[in-house]
Amino acid sequence: MKTLKTLLIVISSFSIVFAQEAVERKSSMSLGPQNGFYIELPGATKKMAESTFSDFVKEYGKLKDNKKAKESFLMAVKIPVINGQSPVDLYVRHDEGKNMMTTYVWIDLGGAFISSDEYPQQAKALRQWLVDYFNQVKKKVIAEELKEEEKTLSNLNKDLEKLQKRNEDFHKEIEKAKQKIAENEKNIEKNLSEQEAKRVEIQKQSEVVSKVTARLNAVGKD
Repeated sequence: MKTLKTLLIVISSFSIVFAQEAVERKSSMSLGPQNGFYIELPGATKKMAESTFSDFVKEYGKLKDNKKAKESFLMAVKIPVINGQSPVDLYVRHDEGKNMMTTYVWIDLGGAFISSDEYPQQAKALRQWLVDYFNQVKKKVIAEELKEEEKTLSNLNKDLEKLQKRNEDFHKEIEKAKQKIAENEKNIEKNLSEQEAKRVEIQKQSEVVSKVTARLNAVGKD
């Protein structure tokens, strides 16, 4: 129950932390400083961010890598939710931080990159598009957290089983001890009886010794 409460608190905290939006900013990329958007992904790993984004855009094409710029890109692809049927060039980079990833996206409409000032509709659509991507990452992060919490719960259950086994062993040892005590109590009674019989035997033998001693002392006195 305690672990479940902890898990609910963790999930609740993630919901608060994940309440974010895509931020617009001009930043450096392979084509120089360009207007783009970024979104922070608390708790996400680089692998998680990259694989999720690849899956997120696979219906538009397969990302190609620009290793020198540490970017990936899609050229002349149609992303209807952002720019209808007009093709765009998409650039993406994933930067790793402390327990966080930041995904940067730049979209070239063909001579101009999306900005809120010049292309408000596309900018709004891009923000929502990134939030949708963000939510997919969020699910994976929480799923990983859940996996860890379930592992902790499993380990706690194993610990409890070990404690229960030890408790059973203690009871068995107590039962054995009780049987041993009962056996020794009977042995004590038998021992006391044997001691009494031995005292009687000793007394009789002492009388025999006294008589023999008297006979010895009487030799030559008759």
